[in-house]
This record gives sequence, C-alpha cells and structure tokens, in this order.
Amino acid sequence: MISFGIKYWFFFLIAAIVAAFGISLFLYFRNKENSELGKNQVRILMTLRFLSFFIIAFLLLSPFIKTLKKITRNPLIIAAWDNSNSIVSNPDSINVAGEIAKIREKVNNELSTKYSVLEYTFGEKAKRLNELNFSEKKTDYSEVISTVVNNHFNENIGALILVGDGINNQGKNPLNLLNEVNFPVYTIGFGDTTEVVDSRIQDIRVNRTSFSGNKFPVEIDAQFSKLKGNAIRLSVIQDNNELASVIVTPPNQNYFYTQNFILDAGAAGLKHFSVKTEIVENERNTKNNQASFVINVLEKKQKILILSDGPHPDIGAIKNTLDLQTTYDVSVFTEEPFPSNFSDFNLIILNQLPTVGKSAAEIVKNAGNRIPILFIVGNKTFLPQLNALAQGATISPLAGSGEDALAALNPSYATFNLSDDFKEIVSQFPPLQVSFADYELEAGFTPLFYQKIMNIETAKPLIATGTLNGRKTGFIFGEGIWRWRLYNYYIDQNQALFNELVNQLVQYLALRQNEDNFIIDFKPVYAETDEIVFRAEVYNDVFEKVNNEEVKIKIQNSNNEEFEYTFDIQGSDYFLNAGHLPSGDYTFQPKLQLATKLLAKPVGLQLHL
Repeated sequence: MISFGIKYWFFFLIAAIVAAFGISLFLYFRNKENSELGKNQVRILMTLRFLSFFIIAFLLLSPFIKTLKKITRNPLIIAAWDNSNSIVSNPDSINVAGEIAKIREKVNNELSTKYSVLEYTFGEKAKRLNELNFSEKKTDYSEVISTVVNNHFNENIGALILVGDGINNQGKNPLNLLNEVNFPVYTIGFGDTTEVVDSRIQDIRVNRTSFSGNKFPVEIDAQFSKLKGNAIRLSVIQDNNELASVIVTPPNQNYFYTQNFILDAGAAGLKHFSVKTEIVENERNTKNNQASFVINVLEKKQKILILSDGPHPDIGAIKNTLDLQTTYDVSVFTEEPFPSNFSDFNLIILNQLPTVGKSAAEIVKNAGNRIPILFIVGNKTFLPQLNALAQGATISPLAGSGEDALAALNPSYATFNLSDDFKEIVSQFPPLQVSFADYELEAGFTPLFYQKIMNIETAKPLIATGTLNGRKTGFIFGEGIWRWRLYNYYIDQNQALFNELVNQLVQYLALRQNEDNFIIDFKPVYAETDEIVFRAEVYNDVFEKVNNEEVKIKIQNSNNEEFEYTFDIQGSDYFLNAGHLPSGDYTFQPKLQLATKLLAKPVGLQLHL
C-alpha cells in the first residue's frame, strides 16, 4: 500500500500536474521556434515534456511518501517439555506421564486457533519434538532457553512455556539468561516438589592417572537435605573393601559438604572405586547415594634427574619428598661431569642452571624435545642464557636486586588439582626470593601461582607450567621452596601439603605421553550420555608434527566385541568422535604406521553410567 506522509497530499499532487502542464504549454504553445513542426509533432513533444516534468516533480515528493506492507502472522508460542527420566522417577510415574499428555493436548487444542504452536523437548540438548519418552539422563534449562533465543531471534514469540520438574543438573543457571529473553516465560511444574530426606554424592574430582605405589587425592562433594543432626557415614570403597571414611553430621537442613581423601593407587591397572553415603531412614531416592570413579595406575617407574651447581636446600626438600614415593628413582648431581645420556630419564630438574660458569645449552640439547625439564630460577641463575634457551619464559632484569614474593594461587589453573587444604595454606607460606624483573610466558604456559609482593598481587608468575614444541616444561621462578616444607611441618607437624605440591608438579611433568611419537588425548571416564571423543598428535623422529599418516583405533569391550574407527584430520591434529557406547569397561588400541615403525599400544578406559 502506498500513501503520503502528509495530511493534504492531494494539493501537492495537483500542484505537480499544473506545474508540469504549465511548463509544457509555455514551451510549445504558439512558440515560433516550433513553426517548422507539424501540429501532431508539437502535441507529441508537449505530451512527452509534460510527462517528464510530472515524473520529476512526483519523485521530488518521495520523502513525503511511505510504502506500507502489512503482513499478518499469529504470535509464536513455544512449548518446551522436559524429557529427562527424573520426571517419571516417582512411584506415580504413569499418572505423571498421562497428565503431561493431557496438558500437551490442551495446549495444542486451545492455543493453536490464535497462535502458532511449536514444541521442543529438552534434556542434555534442546531439539524439536519428535517423541516424548523421558529418556534423557540430565536436564539443562539454559540450553533450551538459548536454543529458542538463537533459533527464533527475528520472530514474534508470544511466550515460552517450560514444562518440567525444575531439576537443573547441567549447564548454566537459567536465571542468568533472563537478560537475553524479550518474551514472557511461563512454567508448569511436575513431579514432587516437597523437600524430602536425601543424602547424595554431588561431584567427585580426581586425577585420571597415578603411578603404582603412589598415593593420590580424591575430592568429594556431598549434599544432605532434611538431615540436621544425623550422623551419616561417607566412605570410599574398592572391591567391597572400605578404604577411607568419615562421619558427617549436618548442622542444618540443607548442608553441602566437601571431603578430601588420600588413597593408595596400588598395583598397575585400571582401578574402580565407588563413593557412598549411608542410606538413612525415610530416604526415597537411594540411587544418588553412590557414585564411582576410575583411575589408570601406571606401572612404569619414573626416573628423575636433578642437576645443580653445588648443594642447595631446595633440591634436598624436593628429593626427600620424591624418595617417599616408591615409583620415583631420583639421581642428584651437584657438580660436573653431568650425565650426557638422558634417554632413560622421565624428568630433568635444573636447579639455578645455567649459571655464569656452567652452561645449560648442552643439557637442553641432549634432552631433545621429549624429556620434560623443570627450571628452578635462583640468585645464581644466569638470566641472559636462560632467555637464550627459549624454553617458554623470558626474564628481563630491572634495576635493583631481588625481592621477596609470596604465592598467590591462580584460580583458573586446571592442569592438575590441589586440595582445598593446600589452597588455604599456600598464601601463608614464607616468600621465595625472586628476581626483580619483568616476566613473559609463551602462549602455552599457565601460572600456577602469581607473585604477591608487599601484599600486592601481581601478574608475574611464581610457578608456571606448559608445553612448548611438544615438551612439557615447568618453572619455579624463585629459590627458598625448602622453607615451605619447614612451615608445613611447623603448622601441621607433617609435610603432607608440601609433598602434595611437589608430587602433583612432578607427576604432571614426568608423565611422558609423547615418548612414542604418538599422543592420544582422552578422558578415562565417560558418562553413558557422553560422546566418546579422542584427539591425537603424530610426530616424526625429529619431533615435527605431521598429519600425513592414517590413524586407526580398535575399541574392545569386556565381551571381546570390537569396534574399529579411523581418525579424521583437523588441521595438524587428528580427531575422532566415536559417538555413544553402552556402559562398561573398554580397552582401545590406537595404530599408526610410520615409515620407520608401527605404533600401537592398548589403553584402558571406563564408560560409566
């Protein structure tokens, strides 16, 4: 529809017609210059001139004209149905499913006359409704809200109707997404909303790998509802044997509790553990009282080489800690000649090397790109040569001498875990003596601790780890770590927390995943709902990354059924999504045929419900 944006538009239209006619009449009526033309020719030219002037005048009026296109659409009503099995987990599950079916029918019948109704289901993922079978294992309300916003951002949404039991155990808090929603959201609740007696395992955090004979930490989160004053046993069990336990007495009716245990890894192999809370009287849901985890215990003994320019208490503190572990074989050299063949070592620790009198260039060269190195930087370290080694950190000295730096934990550090007890005490540890300098880390490095100088937390790293050119490397940018060990004993009458730090740092660095030119990255434990994803890196004999070889993998379950896959190439790496597999124990054997050798090694993993 075309209309004018002013009130008396027809006057302007008449004025344009009169003006065009007047100009044409002036140019052609009784004009002696047109005497040579016939009457018909004059009329034709006059008509053309009139049309030309009228069209020009009409176009000049276009700012006053607006085009309106009116399209009528019904508002869109989106109904999202919780498809998780918690909806029908109560004894009256049949009645609940039937009631939901009636609500669906009512929504479609009553709203479809005035609105366009679109249905979704949501659990782990949100998708268009095909079937409502309540088979999803988890519920993510934030996922369905984000999906609706993204899929229908330019549509007229009348409302979003969320139908579920309100249990949200995956994804973001949906309340944090309210600023993204510009339409009303209505909820219909199902399930038993009464708070009942319940003790459940909320989360388990544990490293996926340990070594035979070592100890490893496990951190457990538990939630207790309506159990104030009840003594409840929380235990870790392996093969029906209780390994560790604690009695928890909730001080209120909604109590969240975290417990750390230190467990023995035992012999090599894939080890299954379960965490249980005691079942109490009147507890309806006992399935969440138990959860399990798996670790892969490696048998190989780790050989650690410590090189130093003379004795130092820092290397004594580190060696004493490592000697407590039966899987570490520690060799210390405080003067030359140092070993020249490092092929048998899993980690080299350089204490204040290089110095002015002792170069570390030959040591780093002989270590190649495979053997991890931990640098301890101190007063004797010759910083220009350390920078020239280009191992991931550059230290640029400033005017002045060294300074004292306390440790400030980096909360986003995720390479390995430290217990809450350690996190609480680390800020109290004595300061390390560091260089007064600017520090720069390569992109692949992350600080574990920052330097806190004169009670001001800086961006300078105190301890950092990372990977450069395929080799894991660590830096302790100060000396005096032996004082941390003494302080730990002064506070707790033991060195357990200091030992935890050293063991975690050394275990991460010494675990040489790339010793066979072939790195496979995977999780040892998957939920039944998780997709099984593998990533791989391949290196040639000079440790350059290559992707011109075919990588295959064979996965075998406990019934000796085999599943074979071939990795896809993504950039310079390999990627495989094996999809979903039934729960159980699996082993897999990746295979890579290099020009010089066949690389194949069986590895165990656990797919866990």
